[in-house]
Amino acid sequence: MEPMYNPKAEPGKQCQECQSFTINPSNPAAGTCFGKDVIAEGGCTFFKKKESEQK
Repeated sequence: MEPMYNPKAEPGKQCQECQSFTINPSNPAAGTCFGKDVIAEGGCTFFKKKESEQK
């Protein structure tokens, strides 16, 4: 099953907030997800919010 990707997701469900997103160190507005190039503000149907670090 292929995720439905949207290059402009609603706040709170963007790639940059997802557990599967890996930021591109040379361009923080982009990154990868499961080996595919994505935009940090994008989103898809496989979104899973990062767990917050609690101390």
